[in-house]
Amino acid sequence: MTDAIEEMKSEEGPLAGIKDKINISGLIEFGGARESVDNRNGTDTSQSDLNLTTVELSVEAEVNEWVNVATTFLYEDATFGGETSVDLDVGTLTIGNTEKFPLFFTGGTMYVPFGALLTHFPDDPIIDQPLTLVMGETREKAGLVGLEYRGFSISGYAFNGDLDETEGENHIESFGLDAHYDFTDDRGLEIMVGASYISNISDSDGLSDALGTATIRDQVGGFDTYLHIGYANFFFDAEYMTATEDFEPAELAIWRGTGAQPEVWNLEVGYNWDWGRNLEIAFKYAGSDEAENLGFPEDRYGIAFNQTIFEGVIASLAFLHDKFDEKDMNGRDDRNVVFGQVAVEF
Repeated sequence: MTDAIEEMKSEEGPLAGIKDKINISGLIEFGGARESVDNRNGTDTSQSDLNLTTVELSVEAEVNEWVNVATTFLYEDATFGGETSVDLDVGTLTIGNTEKFPLFFTGGTMYVPFGALLTHFPDDPIIDQPLTLVMGETREKAGLVGLEYRGFSISGYAFNGDLDETEGENHIESFGLDAHYDFTDDRGLEIMVGASYISNISDSDGLSDALGTATIRDQVGGFDTYLHIGYANFFFDAEYMTATEDFEPAELAIWRGTGAQPEVWNLEVGYNWDWGRNLEIAFKYAGSDEAENLGFPEDRYGIAFNQTIFEGVIASLAFLHDKFDEKDMNGRDDRNVVFGQVAVEF
């Protein structure tokens, strides 16, 4: 694939005139998993499978030094359940050049910047995505204005959204803000710290599917804060996300019947061991509260090994143990997953 693209961009190829302005990249992930679940009624279930979980193709083009466009087509197929999909995942235009002027505008279909969604674990839809991503990832047709200056980044965005208020009208009413600071020095110290707010967390991809409704009584906001520290091959990532108020009981409730205010967190610490080809070792603790009717585990523990095989090729092996709330919507008690994957980027 890469050779074919380079041939097209060669002096005799059809892309010769724009070879310095266009960038084509992609990702393919193939893996296998085994899952075992202990249920509170005393029954046990298990399953295993192999699957092509992700195929991603991205095209970015520099129209001129002030205008860029980007598209990403995405195929996803969860190993255990879920729907197979092929979508135009991202399609954006950006006006601005932060090397010359700090302000820029981006419009189109995008993942709005709510949270950092940090993780070092192999990715499979449903199986092992971080709880922060499941609760907060929000793909919308939005307009965003951002500013970047000496490591500081701030952005604000607005969108219509999929869930309207019951007595409201179909207008652009949802918005969000993200601000963070990135720092690196010559000693290899890396720090990223930030916070995000979204006016309607119900519009996240995970929550809108879980709520299963086209309207809600009132918008419920969301808040997220995140931190990344890296030094001397060690890293530490922490992220916390919460709804800012209770949902209506009829929309999302806890076991007592009152409205839920779900919150999730994800902590990962690890080390990159360069023995000639890098081996990343990561440990995870994650969890949730007031999320039993979303199917989130109350506590999650995990370990992952990500071994670089060749440039752009990483083989991963991960183990996750989930402990569920006694009122879990699916009646689960414990869940163990072993998941292996080969990811190829080009």
